[in-house]
Amino acid sequence: MNYGIVATYKTALLVGTIVGGTLSLLFAPQRGEETRRLLRDKVEFVQRVTHRCSAGQAGEYEDDEAHARRLAALHMKTKKEKQMHNKILTMGFVTGAIVGGVLGLLYAPKAGTETREFLKSKAEYTRDEARYLAGHAKEIALEKARRARAAAAAAIRDAEAHEAEARDAEAHDAEAHQA
Repeated sequence: MNYGIVATYKTALLVGTIVGGTLSLLFAPQRGEETRRLLRDKVEFVQRVTHRCSAGQAGEYEDDEAHARRLAALHMKTKKEKQMHNKILTMGFVTGAIVGGVLGLLYAPKAGTETREFLKSKAEYTRDEARYLAGHAKEIALEKARRARAAAAAAIRDAEAHEAEARDAEAHDAEAHQA
């Protein structure tokens, strides 16, 4: 496998893990601790049942594993590079989503409804804070604009006063030269 395909798979795996983990945290039916306890009970049950299986049945499972390995090998030997790239990308994303989803379910600090409510309240708080800060910034901007207009008006008055003084001085100088 070349480096580009491996990098694509790793990227898809990472993105899938993030997406799956996020979704599982948002939609977890219960806390992760409760999910882990339930899963542990199921695993113990399966272990008890499999110990009771006969040797003949175990051979069937080994054949299934060998069959699965052969199918995986055939899957990776695709002839078209584009198809292989797409399959690897999809496999990485799906694998990552499954891994992220399982980890999110197993370690969810709260049930999904509680997490969504928490995120909703945080979003509302952030929205309100943004509105408050925008209003405050608007007030400051209006005050600065008012001061700038007042300063501009004062500068215009001063300029007009200086212009009038200069005209008066020119007129006075002109009268002095005529006399």
